[in-house]
Amino acid sequence: MFLLDSNIFLEVELAEEHAGACKRLLERIREGILKAVITGFQVDSIVLVMEKYGKSWREISIFLISLLKYKGLRIESVGMEDRIKATSIMKENRLSFDDALAVQTLRRLSLDTIVSYDTHFDGVSGIKRKTPEEFL
Repeated sequence: MFLLDSNIFLEVELAEEHAGACKRLLERIREGILKAVITGFQVDSIVLVMEKYGKSWREISIFLISLLKYKGLRIESVGMEDRIKATSIMKENRLSFDDALAVQTLRRLSLDTIVSYDTHFDGVSGIKRKTPEEFL
């Protein structure tokens, strides 16, 4: 099991450069071939970016409903303790809050892999970053 960074979904939703590889990875998660986790905070972040890029309420609704159909995806809640611990991770690793919260979630779940195109994760102790292409 690994943590999915929000940029994996955004690549598909916004038809970005890596959309094809991300879509194939997400299909494997949807079918239950691969197991992944994403936080509720990340889902909210995805929705906010979609809205910023002009996606309609209908497109956002379709995206959210689609998450329920992923056999291999678990949506993990994050609490205040996670958020507080993330601020220390921000300081130690010079990460943004959302990236630090992802690291905190990985640590709490005893996972070590995040699937992301964000190279900020590369210097974080105990965390391995992989790209979707590495799973295809």
